[in-house]
Order: sequence, then structure tokens, then C-alpha cells
Amino acid sequence: MTNMIDIKVKNQFSQIVDAKALLRSAPENQDVSKRIEHIVVDGEVILPSIELLFESQNSSSIYKVIEA
Repeated sequence: MTNMIDIKVKNQFSQIVDAKALLRSAPENQDVSKRIEHIVVDGEVILPSIELLFESQNSSSIYKVIEA
């Protein structure tokens, strides 16, 4: 089962943005940030890259989850 949650992300310019995250099914004790399948920012689905960063293909923004 997957679950969509509200999160906050920060871009490389230190701007905080509201977003959504789709979580994979996993044991509840696993860190939420490691369960993120993708995030949705301004309607764009962004997949994770190295170091759990999310790089937009539509803009020059790179996001990091700061609150889940």
C-alpha cells in the first residue's frame, strides 16, 4: 500500500516549498525520507536522485525534503 503525505522541501536557494510525497510500503520504523517514491511540486512529479535529492526537469530547482 502506498500513501500520499504533505511535506516541505527546500530548494538550492533555501526557499521552502509545500509539496506532496508518495511513500512506499515499508515497516513503520523505517525513516519516512527513505520511503519516498517521488515528490510532487507545483504539479510536477519528481523522482529521487543521488543523496535523496529531487531534481526538477521543468526548472533548475533541486529539492531536499526538510519536513515529512
